Amino acid sequence: MFRKILEIWFRKLGLHKILSPKTFFALSTLFTGTVFSTIIPIVFAPLMTRIFTPSDYGVLGLYMSITGLIGVLASGHYPQAIMLSKDDNEARQVMWFSIGFCTMVALLSWVVIATLFLSVENVHHSPLNLWLWLIPVTVIFGGVSTSIMVWANRHQQYKVLASNRIIQALLTVAIQVSFGLLINNETGLILGLLGGQATSAALLWVRFKNNDAAALSTPRFSVFKQIAYQHRNLLIYTTPSAFINNLINQTPIFLLQKFGGAAYVGSYNFTQRLLGMPQLFLSSAIVEVFKQKASLAYNSTGNCRAIFEKTAKTHTLLAIVPFALIILFSPPVFAFVFGDEWRMAGEFARFLGILFFFRFIISPLSYMYYIAGRFKEDFFIHILFLIITTVSFYVGNEVFEEKKYLLLFYAISYSSVYLITFFRSRYFSQGGVSNQIDELKRT
Repeated sequence: MFRKILEIWFRKLGLHKILSPKTFFALSTLFTGTVFSTIIPIVFAPLMTRIFTPSDYGVLGLYMSITGLIGVLASGHYPQAIMLSKDDNEARQVMWFSIGFCTMVALLSWVVIATLFLSVENVHHSPLNLWLWLIPVTVIFGGVSTSIMVWANRHQQYKVLASNRIIQALLTVAIQVSFGLLINNETGLILGLLGGQATSAALLWVRFKNNDAAALSTPRFSVFKQIAYQHRNLLIYTTPSAFINNLINQTPIFLLQKFGGAAYVGSYNFTQRLLGMPQLFLSSAIVEVFKQKASLAYNSTGNCRAIFEKTAKTHTLLAIVPFALIILFSPPVFAFVFGDEWRMAGEFARFLGILFFFRFIISPLSYMYYIAGRFKEDFFIHILFLIITTVSFYVGNEVFEEKKYLLLFYAISYSSVYLITFFRSRYFSQGGVSNQIDELKRT
């Protein structure tokens, strides 16, 4: 009944002209799972911050940064090929190859870790220390989950995907709180992360191992070489770009560890996750509409300036009040909600609020680079982001005695590149470049 009512209103509002009702409900199911899986750790944050210290979160942040970078290399972006495969039999083997490739890279990372322990003395004094040995395990769990989730997406198993995300989030928090109360260090945070990942992989495996239309079947190693060659461009071109993008996001964590220590990393990691919430809740729907309408207008007329300007104004109106409040009142609010020990995270939120304000507005609009076919420029913009991030921390470390101002300098520097991206995207929206086909012909 509820679904029927939604479908009636869906048509009355004219949304069926953009999306089919089936697609709308599929996206709604996925969005619901994403929202609840994101809200769960936020709701428990006031409890978690009274169990764990910023230094504990710093160790977790470093652990997740390293596993994230290795995970990008381990995937080789082969899971994308699961969706591209012509039939299910081919897709099954691509999925098995993706899992095998990820496992192989993870095992190689164990060799690298062992070498570092034997040859580099500083590794023994790292905040991660023995946790380094669990990094390949996290990479394998992540690879298995990602591959089977793409398989589930291929078969439109959206309820499975949504429920899996929620269960993983709940179990992660439950393990973290339980171990956090027993062991007064970062152990609970890392074991919770591992437990959630392991459960996610296991539940997906059990769900699709059954004999139905979406069964996983068994691997055929004889076709793996062909799969690797057929989809080699994903490994050669897409993976390096994804690695650079991930490195841009993780660089502040590595440099904060270098210049400020684990407590700074923990405060930063906690803050940037909180500040990412508005973009998830407020802009995601607008972004999808912008992509669809801007692409259609640009391909039809070579110009989508009106849509670009309207989306930019909408995002600015949505962002200005919440981010103004964040910049003005974060320190006392963080101290009250999360405990006085997290007042520094509130200071970080004040600085990062500047960056996230521009990111909220400009990041979705930068899709114009794809619409206009400016792939090379987009790649160099990402290189510029990486350079600016690194340089800002090193320069800031020389200029400021108080290390918290490193983030202020970083936020301002990074925001300046966002402004360049905005004006270039605006130029593209006016038809300032040839369309994508002409661009590809020139290259």
